[in-house]
Amino acid sequence: MRRKALVLAAASLLAFSGVHAEGAYPNRPIKMIATVAPGSAGDTMARRVGEPLGKLLGQPLVVENKPGAQGAIASRAAAKAPADGYTLLLAGNSSHAASVHTMKDLGYDPIKDFTPLTQLSLNPLLLVVNAELPVKNLQEFLRYAREKNGKLNYGIGNSGTLVAAQLLKVQGGFEAVGVNYAGTLQATTDLLGGRLDFMMNDPVVAAAHLQSGKLRVLGITSRQRLASMPDVAPLAELGLPDYDYASWIAVYAPAGLPRDIGQRLHQGLLKAMADPEMAKYLASAGMIPATSSSPDRLMTFNQEQIGLWGRWVKDAGIKPQ
Repeated sequence: MRRKALVLAAASLLAFSGVHAEGAYPNRPIKMIATVAPGSAGDTMARRVGEPLGKLLGQPLVVENKPGAQGAIASRAAAKAPADGYTLLLAGNSSHAASVHTMKDLGYDPIKDFTPLTQLSLNPLLLVVNAELPVKNLQEFLRYAREKNGKLNYGIGNSGTLVAAQLLKVQGGFEAVGVNYAGTLQATTDLLGGRLDFMMNDPVVAAAHLQSGKLRVLGITSRQRLASMPDVAPLAELGLPDYDYASWIAVYAPAGLPRDIGQRLHQGLLKAMADPEMAKYLASAGMIPATSSSPDRLMTFNQEQIGLWGRWVKDAGIKPQ
């Protein structure tokens, strides 16, 4: 009996040691699934934040791109992964707010199926016009658009530019004809060529053309200014007080993530985002850092965004597909 008790005790000790070793987090590489394509701004963000985060955690962070279906492909994969801290998701408004209203079969719940970690950025757009348009500021543009009601054309490069333009029309009190493009680059080409009158454009895409004088910027869609364009005022300050639009990027884990692992990842992400080089990158990419984010704030923000996108999608006349 004594020998049997010793054997059982030894076995229990070995089992405990094995569990403890296996449970030490992290003890292998961490994967971050990205909803965007390689080379995109979101992909660059994932890799820039992933490198310092991996160093802080003592394990490499590997980015796995799964673009497509407005982020649903990547989000479905992440939602099904074990909630052990070894699978993260870089996502944003498309996958975790807009798609709730634009896709019939989403395949996941952006709130119930994920543990929010940290919001990384806000990504506003610019209201830009062809420099030949006879307007110098927002008020002149609004008067001109009302006079030409229904006759101006604008480019639509994605759901964000569509919604931002729709908000502009509703709050500005005018109608205009939207023209769909495969992306903002293609729409910008036609804006430069005079085939479009205005569009809500990505700051990085518009920057070179603003400097050359071929395009003119009339305002920024967010309530915050860009560090790289401090003289561009928010539309809310220029005559549309209720205007506020920006896309966003955040990091999630599968639902059920242990709280201690979640806190460690959150703190690591905050430190990675506080790096001066990250601030320089965000400024160059036309993004605003979300410096006060927390898991609880991200959860609340995400829920609010789902509600906002529901109204925006309805106003824009987008039908679920």
